[in-house]
Amino acid sequence: MKAENSLKLLQPFNLDLTIQSGQIFHYFPVDSGYIIPTQGRTVQIWQEDSTLHWNSLDGYVPEDFIRSYFRLDDDLIDIFEHWKNDTFLESIFHKYAGLRLLRQDPWECMLGFITSIASNIPRIRNNLLFLSETYGSSVEAEESTLHYLPTPLQLGLATLDDLYGAGLGFRSKFFHQTIPLLTRGFDLQALKHFTYNDAKSKLTKLHGIGEKVADCILLFSLDHLQAFPVDTWIVKILKQKYFPKMAANPSKLAAAAREGFGEFGGYAQQYLYHYARNNMN
Repeated sequence: MKAENSLKLLQPFNLDLTIQSGQIFHYFPVDSGYIIPTQGRTVQIWQEDSTLHWNSLDGYVPEDFIRSYFRLDDDLIDIFEHWKNDTFLESIFHKYAGLRLLRQDPWECMLGFITSIASNIPRIRNNLLFLSETYGSSVEAEESTLHYLPTPLQLGLATLDDLYGAGLGFRSKFFHQTIPLLTRGFDLQALKHFTYNDAKSKLTKLHGIGEKVADCILLFSLDHLQAFPVDTWIVKILKQKYFPKMAANPSKLAAAAREGFGEFGGYAQQYLYHYARNNMN
């Protein structure tokens, strides 16, 4: 495959681990890489050793966009120095070297994680594919038609019955009640400039966004790297490795983890989550 753009990676990065680590759900595996329709761009991207290659399938995709989306300027080695005495986390860091957090569009991230409530990754991907094909804008790519995730305005055209018909179940009411707030001026991007606590408080006032979904949005799209989403996998590994005497209360465990792992705790969370999901029953 001929690359239009290439970037020599100076820090650890693993494209496969990053894409497949449960942060993003709307992408298409192709050949040795992926097609990602996001933010008005459709990027075909693949990795060869320490070089990242990408093509734009419908317009120009600058290097700055790639660097930002994949957080390539985050110094992973320096970040994990904060936990150099944590032998378990250090072993996971080496096992999954190059797994990075993403910096997604906040609305696309919200759409994915509200859809994820009480679901699983194959179902989430199917739900989002249906929504994109039904309400999102189309793009011609590689002799096929792909679709972007719908914007709030586009998805706002769906009735409550339409959302149920899309297979969203009880999540339909969350979208039906929240989307009008977004189209009337609730500024997700502005939450980057709030404190973590204030941003989380704003998000959890929206229908369908509890602490875990809020933390996912804050971590994977809004630069609040201390956010520590806690699901059943994280409960298991925190109880087993860090807080064995603490009750299996997600809110309390999340608070303890934020305090224990500090300002970059979201990176620790993602490595622990990926380990738990692939190694714990």
